[in-house]
Amino acid sequence: MKKLFTSFSIVLLFSIAMIAQPVVDGDLSDAQYTTIATKANSNSGFGTAIDVSKIVYYADNANSMLYLGVVGKLDVTSDNAIGIWLNISGASSPTGVAAGNSLGFTGAGNYMDGDNGSNLDFKADFEVDYMFAFNPGFGSSNVYWDASKLIGGNTAEYQGYCNQTGTAATDTMAAGGVFSKNSVTFAFNNGGGANQGLEMKIPFSEIGATSSMGIQVFAFVVSSTGYFSDVTVPGDVTTGNPGFSADFSTMSGGLFHSDPASALPVELTSFTASTNAKAVLLKWNTATELNNFGFSIERKTANTNFVKIGFVHGSGNSSTPKEYSFADNTVSAGKYSYRLKQIDNDGSYKYSKIVEVNIGSPAAFALDQNYPNPFNPNTTISYALPTSSNVKLIIYNSLGQEVQILVNEFEDAGIHKVNFNALNLTSGMYFYKIEAGSFSQVKKMILLK
Repeated sequence: MKKLFTSFSIVLLFSIAMIAQPVVDGDLSDAQYTTIATKANSNSGFGTAIDVSKIVYYADNANSMLYLGVVGKLDVTSDNAIGIWLNISGASSPTGVAAGNSLGFTGAGNYMDGDNGSNLDFKADFEVDYMFAFNPGFGSSNVYWDASKLIGGNTAEYQGYCNQTGTAATDTMAAGGVFSKNSVTFAFNNGGGANQGLEMKIPFSEIGATSSMGIQVFAFVVSSTGYFSDVTVPGDVTTGNPGFSADFSTMSGGLFHSDPASALPVELTSFTASTNAKAVLLKWNTATELNNFGFSIERKTANTNFVKIGFVHGSGNSSTPKEYSFADNTVSAGKYSYRLKQIDNDGSYKYSKIVEVNIGSPAAFALDQNYPNPFNPNTTISYALPTSSNVKLIIYNSLGQEVQILVNEFEDAGIHKVNFNALNLTSGMYFYKIEAGSFSQVKKMILLK
């Protein structure tokens, strides 16, 4: 495969190393994100000006970063908040407040201190390690972030603010009780679009996470006094606003948290395309894998949509880097686009970025030696056409008698391959001859049964 053919010129247009991370700008349409929970109803307990509808995440294991997003919007005429509860799950993960126990405490910000201690008895149906509140403070300029840490006791701090147009900020007011100063990046786009809302980038180290752990998340709409609305993601509250002392551990309509989302997804760290004689060689690497069934390789030309051309099995579960490759041997001159469709064991899938190559026309006519040779009973004959030509490719026996016409048609410039099946022929030496324009050449091959 690595033999070079001087008569064949291929130009690599570009390749993409898939190491890009989401941009923290309150726009959650980045391709890296995976949706882990969505709104199950049309509830609007505090009105339509405030809402949450979806939770997404991306684990950047290469840089030990968790990206977490909530699609939603804030009511700028109030200090009602979007609340988030977060649990780090898995072996050796931090231990927070267990399901069914009160989460509020005096001194925490926004809803978390239950109106100065009056309404602290709200509960989750899963362990909670961190609580967040994001509110607009009765204004249309900023979003203010309060955070509580429930690991090894209760700690609360005001983290800082960002604007409402998606400009990234850091937790400049953090003092180390919950997060280190300037360690967490966040943004809020309050435009109310289908993929706009809160976006956060949190170092694994700040939440005690590793690449072998997972997360569970719950998002909701709540007043600053701890009065809970019927807007939750996930979950389906059907009895109106739960109000004060909301107990999601016993409330019907759960689960009120996402299924454990692993911080160990199939993380594709690179995907490149290069040319290799008469083939396009695709290579990709993963840093980690979880339930990875495999990769469907898809190709697109100028005149076709993406179609499957091959499949490579994945490694299932892995926390170590893996290398993969696939050779596309069915190309001729032209521009090609490739992508990977990574498929989980449960059938869910996600597409990679796209890489492209431009294969130029051969520099000269050429007829290559068939492969394999000797063969039984199939072999492949390749030839190069620098210009579009009328082509004849004919098989002869050792006596010079015509055995089979493989090609007799007008063909475009490029590399062409033809399969020859000699199932009904006897062992011996055979010849194949090409005529294309003024070019003519003969080569021999051996059928060995």
